[in-house]
Amino acid sequence: MTDAEKQDTQRDRKPVPDQVVVRGDASVLKDIADALGGHGLQRDVRAFVIPTNNESYSEALDNGSVEALHEAGFVICNPATPDPALAQGEFGLNYPGVELTEVVEAIRSA
Repeated sequence: MTDAEKQDTQRDRKPVPDQVVVRGDASVLKDIADALGGHGLQRDVRAFVIPTNNESYSEALDNGSVEALHEAGFVICNPATPDPALAQGEFGLNYPGVELTEVVEAIRSA
C-alpha cells in the first residue's frame, strides 16, 4: 500500500466531516450522548451542541447530556447561537437534518 493510500480517509468508508452541529432540545442532546456510548470524537472533527433554549439547556445539564457531550469533545454553545461557519472546501453535518446513526458513525472514535 502506498503512502497516499494510507492517508486517504475516504477509502473503504465514508468521509469524516470537518464539523458537526447538533441543535435541539434536551431529548435530542440525550439521544446524541446515548448514541456515542462514551466514545469521543474522531481526530480533527469540530463538534458543537446548541441547545434550543435555556430550559432545554438546564434539562440537558440535569440529565447528564451536557457533561457526556463535553467529555466526548463537543463545544457547548449558548442557546440560540448561530451555526458555526465552514471554511471553503470543508463539509459538515447538521443534526437534526441527517439521520442520527449517520452522524454518530461519521464522528465516533473507535
